[in-house]
Amino acid sequence: MNKTSKNNPFDEEGSHAASSADGSYKEHKEGFFGKVKRKTVNAGHATKLQAYKTKKQAHNQILKKQIQDRKREFGVEYMDLMSSKASAQRLQDCFEEAMAEINDLQAQIDRNLEKMEEKEDKTMNEKIQRAPDAATDEQPLPEKKKEPGKTLFGRKKDGKDESAEPSRTPAARSKDNNDNSNPQQSRPGRGAPPAGRSPAGRGPSGGRGAGRPPATSSRAPVGNPPGKKTPPGRAPAGRTPVGGRGGGPGRASGKSRKTGPAVMAAEGPEEYRNLDPKQWKLSELKFGGSTSFESVGEQEKVSGQSIQEAINMFNANPHKYVALFFQSSMLDWPPEQHQYTLVHREGTAGFKAVGVEPKGWMTMYKYDFERLPAYKNNELPLKARDKHTDNMTFGGKKLHSKKNPPIMPGRGMGVGDTPLLKVIGDVDPSDIHQGSVGDCWLLSAISALAEFDGAIKHLYRKTPNLDQMPHADRPNMYTITLWDLKTWKEVDIVVDERLCAAPDGRLLASKPSEDGELWVCYIEKAIAIHAGGWDKLVGGQCTHAWALMTGCKHQYLIQKNPTTGKYQCFGRYNSNEGRWARHANSPHDGELGMWPTSWPEVGGGGEEELTQDELFLRLVAWDKVNYIVGAGTGGESDKNSTDGLVDNHAYSVIESHDNVAGTGIGLLKVRNPWGTGEIENGEFDDDGPGWDKYPQIKRELKPVVADDGIFYVTKEEFFKMYSTIYLSASDMTEFLED
Repeated sequence: MNKTSKNNPFDEEGSHAASSADGSYKEHKEGFFGKVKRKTVNAGHATKLQAYKTKKQAHNQILKKQIQDRKREFGVEYMDLMSSKASAQRLQDCFEEAMAEINDLQAQIDRNLEKMEEKEDKTMNEKIQRAPDAATDEQPLPEKKKEPGKTLFGRKKDGKDESAEPSRTPAARSKDNNDNSNPQQSRPGRGAPPAGRSPAGRGPSGGRGAGRPPATSSRAPVGNPPGKKTPPGRAPAGRTPVGGRGGGPGRASGKSRKTGPAVMAAEGPEEYRNLDPKQWKLSELKFGGSTSFESVGEQEKVSGQSIQEAINMFNANPHKYVALFFQSSMLDWPPEQHQYTLVHREGTAGFKAVGVEPKGWMTMYKYDFERLPAYKNNELPLKARDKHTDNMTFGGKKLHSKKNPPIMPGRGMGVGDTPLLKVIGDVDPSDIHQGSVGDCWLLSAISALAEFDGAIKHLYRKTPNLDQMPHADRPNMYTITLWDLKTWKEVDIVVDERLCAAPDGRLLASKPSEDGELWVCYIEKAIAIHAGGWDKLVGGQCTHAWALMTGCKHQYLIQKNPTTGKYQCFGRYNSNEGRWARHANSPHDGELGMWPTSWPEVGGGGEEELTQDELFLRLVAWDKVNYIVGAGTGGESDKNSTDGLVDNHAYSVIESHDNVAGTGIGLLKVRNPWGTGEIENGEFDDDGPGWDKYPQIKRELKPVVADDGIFYVTKEEFFKMYSTIYLSASDMTEFLED
C-alpha cells in the first residue's frame, strides 16, 4: 500500500528513530523511572515494526474519513429536522446517534494507537540488544503527549470543549465545518443481501460483495472565514490565518516553518521534471476557503515571508508544487505578517479549490499538468462521444451537467494528470483502486483476471493502436469486447475517453493506477453500460463478472453445509430440469438461483461434499491449471471488519500452495480490491511470526512487505475467515505472459 504518512498519529506521539552507520536503528526511549536508555534495534525488526505501523495508520486514515463522512451526514440530517420542525427530543436523538457512531470510530482509532505502542514495546523487549551507555550524548527526550480528546465538532482546546459553545447550535457548527461540501455525500454503504437460491427458493448464503471503500477524498477548510475585517497582523479571535488549526473536519495537517521558501527539501516527483513548459497550466482562483482532494502530500505552511516572492518561486517550480494559497487581503499587509501554504506535488492527487467565485476571500495559484491538450470548457466534441456517458445515472440521479462534466484523464481535470499516462502497461492486480460504486465483487473479479495479462489485453483486442493510446492529437475511443449472457455471444462496447464524475466533481468509479494506467477504468465503465447502468453494479458475485469477461458458463459457488460441516458446490445449471439458469448482463436481473452440482473434473470431480482439507487440495489443483478463484467474507455491512478483513466483501485468491518448502503448511495469497487493508495478527501477515519461524517459506515465496492489500493466510485462517469461495472453471493458461 503506501508510504508512511508524515502526519501519522504515531509520529505525533513521539517516535524518535535514527539510522546508524551500521544499518541498525538507535532509539531513545524513556524508562520507568525517567532514566533514558539507548537501545539498538535490528534493521529487519525495525522494518517489520514500521510495516505494522503503516498498516495501522492506513486503517486509522480510513476511520478518520468515516468520521468526517458521519459529521457531514449529521449536518444534513439535523438541518432537515430543523426545517421540518422536528421535536426537541428528535433533535437530541439525532445528535446522540451521531455521537455514538463517531465515538465508536474514535475508539477504534485509539485501539490502533495502543496496538502500535504495544507492538513497539514488544519488539523492544524481545528483539533489542542494549548498547553500552554513552553518557556524552544521552539526552532526555520530551515525554509523549497524548492527543487531546476529540468531540463531534472539534478538538478539546485548553481544557475547553469546542463542541460546547453555548451561542451556536450543533447544526450551525456542522454547517461551518462543512461549508461548500456535498450534502449528498454518503458513508460507505451497506452490502446487498446474499445472492442465489436453491430449487426450494433459498440458496447458499454469503456476501454479494456490494461493498465500497471509504471515501478517499477530503474537504479541508483553510484559513480565516470571511466577515469582519481583521487588522494586519491579527487573526480573528479563536481562528488561525491561512492553514491554521481552526479548520474543521477533513483538514489535512502540514508542517509549519518561518524560514524562507529558498529552503526546499525535495525536487518533486522525478517524472514531472524537465517537461515541456507548454504542458503546464497555471490558474489563479478566488475561492471560499475549502479544498477537496483524493490524496494530499505535504502542506508546507510558511509565515513571515513575502507572498509575492512565494508566487515567483511557485511559478518557477511546477514540478515541486501543485498549489499555493493564501488570504487575498494579506497582499496589502507588511511582508513579515504574510502567511501562505504550499501543497507539494509528491503524494497529491485531485487537489481542487471548492466554491470558486470572483468574490472568494482566498486566492489559490494552481499548476495542472496536461499530458493531453484540454478541450474548451472541458467538453469533448459531440462527434467523439459515445452513446451513454452523457445520460448515465447513479443513485437514480443523472450524473453530468455543464457544471459537473465527465472527467477526461490527462486533460488537466485532476485525474491521470501524469506524464506516465497510458491505457495498458504492465498489467498487475495492484493497478485496481475501487471508487465510490459498491462493486467490489466486480473489481475483485477483474483483479483475479489480471493475474493473466493477456486476458485483459484480450478484452481490448478490437481497439486499434492500443499501445499508443491515449492519443494527444485526437479524441480517444475504446472498444471493450464482453459477452452478452442472454445469448452467450460476444458484443463490442464502445466507450469514449470520459470517466463518470460524482455529484461533487470527483471521479465516481475506479481510479487510474499509481503509474497512470487506465485499463481498469474503461473496463468498469463498459461493464456498467453493458449491465444497464452504475446502479446495476451495486452488489453481485465474482462469478457473474467472470462470465461477462470470459464467456465461461461453468461458474461455481462453494459454501459449507452447516448441518454436515462439509463443503457443497453450487452452479447455474439446474440438473432437476436439465437446463441452464436464465442469465442477464446485470447481476440483479435474470434468474438468480443456483443449484447443487458436481465438482469440476479438475481435482477429482464427484458430487459428494468435501472436508476442509479436501477442498484445499482442490484449490491447489485449480491454481495449477490457472482457474480463477475468489473468496467472500460473511457479515452484513462492509463498514465493519474482523481481524482486519472487511465484512461482506469480495477478495481475489491469487495463489494456493500446499506443503510450502516441505513444512506441511498450506498458504493462500489473497488480495483486497481496495488496494489497502490486510489481515491483522495472522501467522503470515506482513509482520507475522511465521516468516521468522519458517525462513524456508520466506525464501520460497519472497513476500513483499507493503500496504497494498495483498497478504498470505494459512489454510486454517482462510476457511475460518471466508464463508464463500467463487470459481471460474476456465483454463486461463493461454493468457499468461512473461
